[in-house]
Amino acid sequence: MKRRNFIKGMLGTGLVTAGSCVFRVPLVSSAQATPTGMPTVVVIFQRGGCDGLNTVVPYSDGNYYQLRPKIGIPGPNGEGRDAVGDAFPALDLNGTFGLHPSMGLLKKLYDKQKVAVLPAVHYPSASRSHFDSQRYIECGVARDNLGGKNLNSWDGWLNRHLQSSGGSESFQAVGFGGNLAHSLRGSIPVQSFSSINSFNLGLQGAEQQDLIDSVLPVYKEELPSPVSSYRELVHEFGKTLFGNLEDVSSIDTATYIPDNGASYPSGSYGQRLRETAQMIKDEDIGLQIVTVDTGGYDTHSNQGAGEPTGRLSKRLNEFSEGINALVTDLGEKMNDVVIVTMTEFGRTARENGSQGTDHGNASSWFVIGNNIQGGQVYLNGEWPGLGSEQLLSDRYLKKSVDYRDILGEILFNHLGQPQSSSNFLLPEHDYTSLGLFTS
Repeated sequence: MKRRNFIKGMLGTGLVTAGSCVFRVPLVSSAQATPTGMPTVVVIFQRGGCDGLNTVVPYSDGNYYQLRPKIGIPGPNGEGRDAVGDAFPALDLNGTFGLHPSMGLLKKLYDKQKVAVLPAVHYPSASRSHFDSQRYIECGVARDNLGGKNLNSWDGWLNRHLQSSGGSESFQAVGFGGNLAHSLRGSIPVQSFSSINSFNLGLQGAEQQDLIDSVLPVYKEELPSPVSSYRELVHEFGKTLFGNLEDVSSIDTATYIPDNGASYPSGSYGQRLRETAQMIKDEDIGLQIVTVDTGGYDTHSNQGAGEPTGRLSKRLNEFSEGINALVTDLGEKMNDVVIVTMTEFGRTARENGSQGTDHGNASSWFVIGNNIQGGQVYLNGEWPGLGSEQLLSDRYLKKSVDYRDILGEILFNHLGQPQSSSNFLLPEHDYTSLGLFTS
């Protein structure tokens, strides 16, 4: 099977359509795992703006319970119980923060020192528009340092990584979702699809193979000089599309059995993580980057607190279950894999009249892997606080960690980019290490 051709072809864009110290709580040692293969990043984007304050509960901050009398989650030792009741308490992380009670599987990974928790992540002068904030984060820029360029003209941060790494014959990257994530858009072609089996031309079996056999030789030929840029672009996209349609059918998702008893959640999110594991474990593919979208986090009403039937509880349970299944399925391959989760913004500190939350500012991100300093909560300085004088505009949690420092940790300490490339990879940002990695 010609897997390297498959991977190369899946890359066609549109083919289918600082300075302060880092405070870590608590500091614990983490056994270092030995990488054995291709460093790989899985990016999970929680679209809709996930409520970070109920994801990573700051139960030691008494203001939390004053702001959220209906949807607040009590602490593991009864903190806030008089204000919000004592049902479904947070899962203690470090005596200060706790995970939402529906995230027990992620808590188990945290206890194994495989999860780094970052409860106040965002960017300066942030937007509260879903579209704009997602675009800023996926471009790896901030609102106040676009360098005179229109936001839509920026390449994605992951595509800049591919550009900087010099390309490869392997299947470098793929995006799962209806549209290609902007983080993967740019001059290096990257493929997106809703599932592996959906990558086809609407033809079946011999019909599609006959078309591939007829057209692919044309695209494999070198173009005569001189070549216009547009003709070259069409030629490269055609070569990747038809060259890889030939091989995509060789990936048999129907008979794939996850390892180590891993059980993925039902639905598209679980299916995409399952197929992610299948591709990562196939060493002929050489997959380096995967993006996976999951939605349902725009909880303006009936958000719920910690009860399992709550709107946010269901989303976070699925979120945690999927991550745990992926880590379990990959086993020792997690020595080479880092999972980073992100969302475009958090929610208002104060609940609204519909027992929900509105668009906010900083939120909770997670980094998962065998090679990170897990079992810790990371703050760049102190917890920003939820007091009236501490909040931004008396409504929003301030950021503690600039999200670009998390991207920098992944680029420089996992993907092996030299920090001399920082101006290109993280433009107009003075990268500060958070100490997420063991080496």
